[in-house]
Amino acid sequence: MKKQFKLLSIILVAAIMTAALAGCAERNRAPQVDEQDLTKDTSVLVVYFTWSGHLDSMAHWIADETGGDILRVLAKNEYPESYNDTADRAKKEKDDGVRPEITVSLTAEQMAKYDTVFIGFPVWWYDLPMPMWTFLESVDLSGKTVNIFFSHEGTSDGGSALATIKTLAKGATVNTDNALSIRGSKVKNSEEDVREWVKELGYSK
Repeated sequence: MKKQFKLLSIILVAAIMTAALAGCAERNRAPQVDEQDLTKDTSVLVVYFTWSGHLDSMAHWIADETGGDILRVLAKNEYPESYNDTADRAKKEKDDGVRPEITVSLTAEQMAKYDTVFIGFPVWWYDLPMPMWTFLESVDLSGKTVNIFFSHEGTSDGGSALATIKTLAKGATVNTDNALSIRGSKVKNSEEDVREWVKELGYSK
């Protein structure tokens, strides 16, 4: 009986470790097909950055509700699996004004297709994650409408992130008053709220 219990314990621990490692891999994996789809007949783009995966869910709900294209921004130099190591790197990037290289780029012709851009991100150190600075400085959003959605763990107003987007999205109409803010721990149960937000903005397909 003791041997069986010990074996069961080993199997259980192994399963837990495998699940934990799978979760870490999810944070750092390369985009899948449905995370970079710019092929639809649409004038809406949903672009987002995520580390934990919270924004992945929100972005897909918005893309589904609007019928928009979707694009996930990833740093070429992947962030660590460790939360603390990622937080330390993010802090240093912010303090030093680093613009990390990213895995995506859009041509002027591709951007011209869109009238509306939804921008999503987690709040990092009370601001926009630096890979999103890289993205926003690489595209021309003039004349477009920008809507913002983000997850947070206490900075419900987005800290300086909304002002940063307004500064970087030169010439765009940035709807900072209608930004969607959801605590990270509540994202998985927020689908109805996210879809309702899109409908209230008038973008539901």
